[in-house]
Order: sequence, then C-alpha cells, then structure tokens
Amino acid sequence: MRDKIELTGMVLSSTVVGDYDKRLVILTKERGKITAFAKGARKPSSSYLGISEPFNFGTFSLLEGYDAYRLIGGEIKDYFPEVKNDIDRICYGTYFCDILEYLCVEGVGDVNVLNLLYITLKALVKPDIPNRLIRRIFELKVLAFDGEAMAAFTCVHCKSEKLSAFYLPGNGLLCGDCAKKTQGATYLTESAIYTIQYILSASLDKLYTFRVKEAVLEEIGYVIEQYFDQHIAKKFNSLEILASLS
Repeated sequence: MRDKIELTGMVLSSTVVGDYDKRLVILTKERGKITAFAKGARKPSSSYLGISEPFNFGTFSLLEGYDAYRLIGGEIKDYFPEVKNDIDRICYGTYFCDILEYLCVEGVGDVNVLNLLYITLKALVKPDIPNRLIRRIFELKVLAFDGEAMAAFTCVHCKSEKLSAFYLPGNGLLCGDCAKKTQGATYLTESAIYTIQYILSASLDKLYTFRVKEAVLEEIGYVIEQYFDQHIAKKFNSLEILASLS
C-alpha cells in the first residue's frame, strides 16, 4: 500500500481529464514541481473542488505513484481571491505560473522559487505598484534563481563597476569605455541600472517595495524583455492574452 505524504505548495495549473477528473501541476517546497491527479474533482459534491484550483496555496495530502501523485486531501491556506476575481491579475498570475511550470524540475525542491511566486501574487493585489513593474521584477528574479542571473554589477568585458549600457550578447552590462567599442550596446540611465541591480540583490521581503518613474520602467522593461526572451525560448499563451488586454 502506498504511503500518504503531505507537501506544501501552490497549484500552478489545473486541466480537465476525462469527464470528472483533474490533472494538477503543483510547485512544492519539498519536491519541486509535481503532477497530481484529483479523481472526481469536477463533481459539484467533490471535496477536491476547492482544493484543485490554480493559485491555491497550502498543504496537499497525496499518494505517490510511479510517475504521478494522487490527491486525497489538503488544507488551503490562501486562495488569492483578489487575483481570481480580476481578469488582468488572472492573466499576470497565470503567466507567472506558466513560467515556473516550464522552468522548474520534477522532484527538485526550491523554496526560494515557491516563495517568489507567493509574494508576487500578493504584490498583484497592491494598488500602488504597477503590474507591468511586477512582471519585470519577477522575470529578472526568476532567471537569477534558475542560474541565469544578469551580469549587472561589473562590466562583462573589463570588470569595471562604472556601468553605462546593456549588451545582450554578453548577458549583462558594460562600462562607458567598453560600450563605445561595442556594437549593439544599449545605453541606460543610472536609475535604470540601479533598479536592475536592486532587483537582483534584494531579498524577497524587499522585492516589491519600490516604485519607478514611467521612463525608467520603459528602460528596464526593454532590457529585461530582451534578456528574458534570450534565455526562455518558449512562447506562453498567457502572455499573448496579456498583450491583447494592454
């Protein structure tokens, strides 16, 4: 008989299987990304109905199989209703979950990535921080956790700390002298460079505590989008929907 286990995590996606079942992808603290099947979860009387929705965070009771888990219960600690009840927030939240479903490895736990997703969904309901800024912060930080951090503190050519430009082929920033000699460098303001450095170095509890002017958001948006697209080949449907709403 299979042993019951309990894992802490968040539902990244939930898809219909057959008439009444669901296939869940859950990002867990202990075992990273896992796949779990919830039998009868689509029935109105099912005890799994409220557990098996995307963005739900809590403790999941499971039976472990050869290549997947079976959901047998759970206790949800946060449903993120403010996200689920707003179309823009749903699209952003789904995009963040899609990224992690793509990046995270089955069976390899990473509490930092789970915590990043949790605080990012919390940030989405804050009225004083733009969703566009939240997106760029998440994209840059998640790549850093995935081992693809931008080289943003010293020049990628000479290691100078007096930085002036972004250079995509070098995966980072250049000093003024090197930028002059490098075709394809994009010059940045000091505010944009500082913002990028702050995102990369800030602890999670400080990550969504700042604001930037629109011009700076445009600058870092361009840089982070270029950097993200270079490292993530997949095109997400959720991002296309998000673009259609803007």
